Amino acid sequence: MAALLALSPAAAAVAVRDTGAPAAATAATAGAPAALPAADAERAAADTRARLAAEGIVDVPVSFTVQNIDRTPAACPVDGRTYQVSGHLTAPAALLADGAGPRAVTFYEHGIAAGEWYWRLDAPGYHHTEEMARKGDASLTIDRLGYGASDKPDGFESCIGGQADIAHQIVQQLRSGGYRVGPDGGRSAVPFDKVVLAGQSNGGQISEIEAYGFQDVDGLVLMDWADLGLTPQANARFFTSLQTCLHGGSPVDGAGGPGGYAYYDLGTEEFQAGNFHDTDPAVLALAAPHQNRHPCGDMASQLNAVLVDLRHLAEIKVPVLFLYGEKDARVQGGAEHRALFTGAADTQLVEIPGAGHYMGMARGAHQVHDSLAAWLAAHRLR
Repeated sequence: MAALLALSPAAAAVAVRDTGAPAAATAATAGAPAALPAADAERAAADTRARLAAEGIVDVPVSFTVQNIDRTPAACPVDGRTYQVSGHLTAPAALLADGAGPRAVTFYEHGIAAGEWYWRLDAPGYHHTEEMARKGDASLTIDRLGYGASDKPDGFESCIGGQADIAHQIVQQLRSGGYRVGPDGGRSAVPFDKVVLAGQSNGGQISEIEAYGFQDVDGLVLMDWADLGLTPQANARFFTSLQTCLHGGSPVDGAGGPGGYAYYDLGTEEFQAGNFHDTDPAVLALAAPHQNRHPCGDMASQLNAVLVDLRHLAEIKVPVLFLYGEKDARVQGGAEHRALFTGAADTQLVEIPGAGHYMGMARGAHQVHDSLAAWLAAHRLR
């Protein structure tokens, strides 16, 4: 556990109050691209919609009714209430058509400092689910409970184990077709025969817990997550943000709404330095404005969940793909993490050259898509 608890001096700093939007880049990030104007961002979104339509790709809003409960080994506080989790289903139209054969879907969990936007960036070659659909694969992306378009509880009443239980509920709804499709929920939902769970950063931890806790997925993909591989930078960010949570956190939107939320990175400079490497400036300009707060309970429960993981990772039986960015400033030790999965049917590790923690936004993002598509095909999970 030494790597997990090794704090840099910044981690012992006094609490930093979260007083609003992330700070603008400082002189240390001089030369970093400014955020795109709203009109340019909307134009990029329109271009994405046009590409999807031209390629015969269905991209529809979906929603899931879930309970914020925790039946996993990683027990932690939740409020037990019912919420709506929102996302998108993206797939080749033929795969979702009536009469299509057995269907498979990959369900993506974003990390603590991201949101559904991570998988849906409006830049050609970097919109993950578009690229996977072009290869023939169906994808579900969501905003986790407490993020983006999904409902937001008190931030202290969400936790890692609860997020894993919600993932399990969504897996079951994907299998049964018990979710809602379309802006008004009125379209017919298709069931999926196989479900792969993929998580980036601590979305990977959530995915692990779901996999060993419920044994109901057909494959597991872990991106930029290793229980014992958090770097000194990651620990410094974690414990400094935790200090904000210990002082009560902030409202989810900075001014109103439920409280108990905090930024993982304090300002644009930290967000960019910690997550991006070898990223095209235009891609960074699209991504950086999406920096968002997370529920404090998710952060506070993460350390205990690591201890639980170490006792249960060997119980995961399905094939596992590990994907890591070579220049990840936050997570290292992928090979050591892979070695903990002694019960898995098959494991494979891929390192993306030059990529940082957000490897899907590095110039080598196509290698993420290619590696994942090849792995899904090899294991008949597409």
